[in-house]
Amino acid sequence: MASKEELFVSVSPEAYRLNKSNVLMSQADLLATLKRLHNLKVLARQKQDLKNRLHKLFSIVSSDIEALQNKMPTPKIPKSIQKDEEVEEKTKESFAKRDEIEDELKAIQEKLRELNQ
Repeated sequence: MASKEELFVSVSPEAYRLNKSNVLMSQADLLATLKRLHNLKVLARQKQDLKNRLHKLFSIVSSDIEALQNKMPTPKIPKSIQKDEEVEEKTKESFAKRDEIEDELKAIQEKLRELNQ
């Protein structure tokens, strides 16, 4: 640009202070953002560590439950009682589905009433 000659630009003191203040505030905001980003990285690492620990604990509990179930004796239930239990389970499932449908139908009817008023 200017090899041996110097260029001078005149800037008013108010504009200088305002621009200097803006630059410093931008730097402070950038540093605060970097600090938050670092905190997020640390928290993400901690979250992953906790997930890994939880997964290990679940696998331990699962293996303990399996070991206990293997040690438990299997009950001998008469066939007549087994059939009755299966029918009751099927009935409960059908009631649950019907209840869900009825609830959804009631919600739709309520919305229609609100629209018509």
